[in-house]
Amino acid sequence: MIRKVISIGALLIAVLVIGSVIYNTISSPPVGANQGEEAPDIELPQANGEDMTLSDLQGTFVIMNLWASWCEPCIREFPLLDQVHQEYSDDGVKVLAVNMTSFERTTDEAMEFLNDHPVTMPILFDMEGEVADAYQIEGLPTTYFINEEGIIVDTVVGEVTEDMIEERLEPFL
Repeated sequence: MIRKVISIGALLIAVLVIGSVIYNTISSPPVGANQGEEAPDIELPQANGEDMTLSDLQGTFVIMNLWASWCEPCIREFPLLDQVHQEYSDDGVKVLAVNMTSFERTTDEAMEFLNDHPVTMPILFDMEGEVADAYQIEGLPTTYFINEEGIIVDTVVGEVTEDMIEERLEPFL
């Protein structure tokens, strides 16, 4: 009799655990760097020394651009991204420029670039390659479009244009 109760109890616990795992898998999007997945949260230092996380911007549409100071397409799109940040920030759109510092020749080169090209958008520094690992980047520049719920809705590997950005923003404004 006791064995029967223990067996039924163990079976009930197993069913609850399996049900919980299935529910969590179905009810929340997978985390990853692909379209339709929840963007991996990152915590990186800004140019002002304060840390910022991607989750700090939950509730806003985020354009996260990964760049390096030696990357010609990155340099060309940099002013456009800052312009988008200025024009759309009141509409709930934030642009984050993440310097892939671990890919730079020296950290000073990124700072020199920013001194020569001042911007208003937040600049974050991926000193340890955290973003490179979490997002499995294929090349620079790479731009992620992340909706208000933190889901990646699109990714562009290569230089973005004004038309490309506006086309991706239009459904969310």
